[in-house]
Amino acid sequence: MNSSDLQKQFYDDGGEMPDEVSGSRIEKSRKFLVESGAKKILDVGCANGAVLKPLLDGTRELHGVDISQFLLDKANANGIKAVLHNLEVSPLPYANGTFDAVFCGETIEHQVDTDWLLSEINRVLKPGGFLVLTFPNIRTVLSLLMMTFFNIPPMYAARYRAPHVRDFTLKTIKIAFAENGFVIRRAVGAGFYFPKIGEFGSGLATWFPSWSFATVVLAEKKSAAVYPPKNLTTKIY
Repeated sequence: MNSSDLQKQFYDDGGEMPDEVSGSRIEKSRKFLVESGAKKILDVGCANGAVLKPLLDGTRELHGVDISQFLLDKANANGIKAVLHNLEVSPLPYANGTFDAVFCGETIEHQVDTDWLLSEINRVLKPGGFLVLTFPNIRTVLSLLMMTFFNIPPMYAARYRAPHVRDFTLKTIKIAFAENGFVIRRAVGAGFYFPKIGEFGSGLATWFPSWSFATVVLAEKKSAAVYPPKNLTTKIY
């Protein structure tokens, strides 16, 4: 059973997500999308559509894909034109250059083939289109403490029985984007996190994204991606 099958099983069996979501990561993602001026947006891994729902103001057309029919029913009820799709199995069900922007929130770490995900996002974006992507950053003070004193992998990493299958820092995200035709325009942190304290320091994390527990990236499509990338099996970062 692959990672997407495990997640599909969880949500189709009734895994719940709130219809209204907020937080610094989400608010900063929405801000990037609004500032991009995009009118036709795709949410890759849209779940129930709660993240993009507030952008439905009559001026935007919002689409989404997800592996869970349970969540897609809710996404469509929330006004997202969402369809069932497993990107690990087949290309995105849209023509080249369909969208002004793509949102991919906390999804890239669940995909085994990072280049396939990014190349498909690149393909469905118009030239000069924008990608807003968020990812859990494993380079945090908490992660360093976990490895140093407890001999366990970093927070949010692809640990034993974790749903994550890939680990990222801001540096490796920059490399992955460059390999797939994107240039990063802005990167901000969502905040910092410690057990029993919770999330804090959203303002400060904006300026120190490489230490934030989650990072929000705004990237622009500068060239078409080629899949499979050159040196796919030999160029390891």
